[in-house]
Amino acid sequence: MFISVQFHGIQRAVTQTNGIRVPILGDGLVRDVFSYVRDAYPDLSLNEKEVLVSVNNKVKTMDHTLNPDDKITFLPHIGGG
Repeated sequence: MFISVQFHGIQRAVTQTNGIRVPILGDGLVRDVFSYVRDAYPDLSLNEKEVLVSVNNKVKTMDHTLNPDDKITFLPHIGGG
C-alpha cells in the first residue's frame, strides 16, 4: 500500500522530481511519511512546526491516519507583509 508525496516550488527544485510514492510506514500516520521524506532528502528544509500538511487537498495534522493512494503535500510556511 502506497501514498504519494507531491513536491512544489523549491521542494521540487531540491528533490528534482514532482513527487514520490512511499509505502505506508509505521502506524500509517502523516508523521511517519514526514520522517521518511526528511531522511530521504536531507537537503530539503522541512520543519514539522513550520509546514502545513495537505492530504488529498485538505489540511490535516501530523497525527492523521493515511489510507492507500492518499496524496500528501508538505507546504512550507510562506511569510509576507
